[in-house]
Amino acid sequence: MRAILLAVLILAFSQAPPAIQIFMPGGTLPPRPIRFTLTRDDGRIETVFTDTKGKFQVTGDLIRDADYVITVESDGATYDTTVATFRIVRSTPVYTTVFLRPFTGKPKTVTGVVDVRAMEPNVSKDALVAYEAGMKALAGGQTEAAITELKRALKLSPRYLRALNDLGVLYLQLNRLPEAAELFAQAVKFDETFNLARLNLGVVLHRQGRNKEAVQTLAPLYEKDRSMKGVALSYADALLGVAELAKAEQVLRGALSESTNDSVDLHFKLGVILNRQDRFDEAAEELKKAVTINDTAANAHLLLGATLLQLNRPDEAEKSLLRSYEIAGPGAGNAQMFLGQLYLIQQKPAAALKAFEQYLKDIPAAPNAAQIKAEIEKLKTATRN
Repeated sequence: MRAILLAVLILAFSQAPPAIQIFMPGGTLPPRPIRFTLTRDDGRIETVFTDTKGKFQVTGDLIRDADYVITVESDGATYDTTVATFRIVRSTPVYTTVFLRPFTGKPKTVTGVVDVRAMEPNVSKDALVAYEAGMKALAGGQTEAAITELKRALKLSPRYLRALNDLGVLYLQLNRLPEAAELFAQAVKFDETFNLARLNLGVVLHRQGRNKEAVQTLAPLYEKDRSMKGVALSYADALLGVAELAKAEQVLRGALSESTNDSVDLHFKLGVILNRQDRFDEAAEELKKAVTINDTAANAHLLLGATLLQLNRPDEAEKSLLRSYEIAGPGAGNAQMFLGQLYLIQQKPAAALKAFEQYLKDIPAAPNAAQIKAEIEKLKTATRN
């Protein structure tokens, strides 16, 4: 068995946005878009996709001075779950290369799953040329040119499933959700066995707040292949959106029972669900697991601190809340609100005043700003006497 290969190389490119390049075991380009989880050190978790050449550009509000974790879950056939890290430093663009670990388990065959490459027998030669031009433009950071070429490919061959999916993924990355949803829905309509497009459609519907439709889209996929990477978390998100908490919990616990799925986002999401049911002891246990896996997950530390506060465990709560703020600063501004409440309970008015003032500094438009300002005035009076 060849040694596991995992390399992350950080190379600077002037005026280029941070980019991630994923290679298959052995260094070959992937034959299709790769779905992966990008976790930032403030706890933000995004499910994103490479283009068909394995490349993903980090853009928009995802970019900040921070540490990032890339998690690519195993496809159960060609590569194992792979984790890599990189850091973005302001004014220092990076190019991160990730080599997927060779698959070491027993390959499985999933009934009804069709390789996208086999879906192109009726695609015209001109459509293929347009598609390749679009992918080349995307790899060069020319987003609008890529969209133009992919649209041209679809005009020439409207049932070109790979182009439908990849253009939908590009729109998803650009947060153009209605357009992404339309393309994924078309792909699923043309071929119900195109599970990747169905999963992508469920993700988009959830982001649009159309959770009932997302559940209806993802439920058959989940029942058909619960081990498909990303389906459990996406389905649980949709179930949470329609307040089916018990079902969402069942889905997440099922995913966590798989040895390869002990991930931060699954434990974090389960902690969210348990909190909503006032099951604070159980929630705290799941959130502790999340921060044990990734101590830089600020949102998990924040929610853990709030949960421990509910359990009247102030010392532990303070530690978690301070850690959250240490990691993310103003990005975890709510930690200061909870710290203020904690210090009020402990009758530490000076500390509470400092925390509440920092909270409003970090989140001046907070919905509870008026109440916090009133509390600050009371505390100022108390600390002067």
